[in-house]
Amino acid sequence: MCFWGDKMVKKYDIVKLEKAEKKITKPITKFGGQPIGIRESQWPISKSWNDRKMMFVGQILLEKGMLGNDEDFMVYIFVTHAGDCEDDFFDPDVIEWNSGENMAIIQPLEKICNEEHPKGPVVFDKNNERFEYIPVLKEGRDPGFITSENYQKLEDNERYRYDQLVDTDKIGGTPNFFRGDDWPEGEWKLLLQLHCNFQPFVLNLGAMPICSCEIKK
Repeated sequence: MCFWGDKMVKKYDIVKLEKAEKKITKPITKFGGQPIGIRESQWPISKSWNDRKMMFVGQILLEKGMLGNDEDFMVYIFVTHAGDCEDDFFDPDVIEWNSGENMAIIQPLEKICNEEHPKGPVVFDKNNERFEYIPVLKEGRDPGFITSENYQKLEDNERYRYDQLVDTDKIGGTPNFFRGDDWPEGEWKLLLQLHCNFQPFVLNLGAMPICSCEIKK
């Protein structure tokens, strides 16, 4: 038995992101494009930069039971970010979960708004083009989370195996806290993990190579 025991955590590995052939109009999991189902008044504003709208990264449809949830939810992910490739704006606080420079909006699917279609900053690629992407998902299991202290106690082969399992792009599962981070206080779950430098769109989080989004139970 491995050091981290036999507790396994459900996840959905993102095998690849496929560019949408036409505009997405239904409330599905996607990255890029405008959000589907929120109101104009819900679009988050940067805490530190007056009236600067955060950039919409994507929306995750959590169907009942995917991460232990008892109903369908839509989660919208935003970060304070540059508007295009020529914009040198960057706020280093974007990587801090409580900085006010990132936001996850969680709504029951039955309560999403279909009357308003707000527009704001969205992800762009290296050519400043803006597309929508649909993830291809593969259900799997991650080992349970272990602290940085316990991680250092693993044998080399166990550490390698643990890293191989948790260091993926995914919805759910166990986070790869490469900085030795720990969970925030309270009962949180990993919603999304993305390797920023290997996406078809630009997601500049500075020294943070992994975008990690957690939600509270």
